Amino acid sequence: MKKSIVVGLTGSMGAGKSTAVKMIKNMVIPVFDSDQTVHRLMRDHAEMKALFYRKYPQSVINDQIDRTVLSALISEQKLHVKELENMIYPFLERELEAFFARHRFEPVVVLDVPLLFEAGWDRFCDQIIVVTVPADILKQRVFERPDMTEEKYQTLMQRQMSDAEKRSKADYVIETQYGIEPVRQQLVDIMEGLKCEKSF
Repeated sequence: MKKSIVVGLTGSMGAGKSTAVKMIKNMVIPVFDSDQTVHRLMRDHAEMKALFYRKYPQSVINDQIDRTVLSALISEQKLHVKELENMIYPFLERELEAFFARHRFEPVVVLDVPLLFEAGWDRFCDQIIVVTVPADILKQRVFERPDMTEEKYQTLMQRQMSDAEKRSKADYVIETQYGIEPVRQQLVDIMEGLKCEKSF
């Protein structure tokens, strides 16, 4: 059973979550990186690879699950995003339980989950931080990424809960348009406050 305060960190694509995660890691606070964990599972987890090979054999190439093939299957409507999530999340939740067990004596741990609310993973969290930025800046940041198109942008945004709804569900909201240092200071204040809370 977890003893740590579990903080969920999320935000829309382009809001600055990755930068916030780096800052938290620099505070030597354990972070569960859901994207990185999924990449590792697709590369190394025999049971997951067997499941995908049974259902979508073309997705397993060179003994690992190929994300490009999965994206193509979704685009061709041969695979629904919800089905993909239902295949992945049971394995991911096992990894999360192992993470909690490894770090159960830490005062605070952080879950880095892009679709935290959409996946229902807010149920694991005691506190939630949402990073946010005005819509025009958000779109500008996203379009600085390679190979981004308007169609891809709209598809990605449709999968996400609106920024306003995320903010309404958050315990802490961090606006990232004012630069790195204000974000860092807010994160330090939040984490130190939670550690103090845990010590009582």
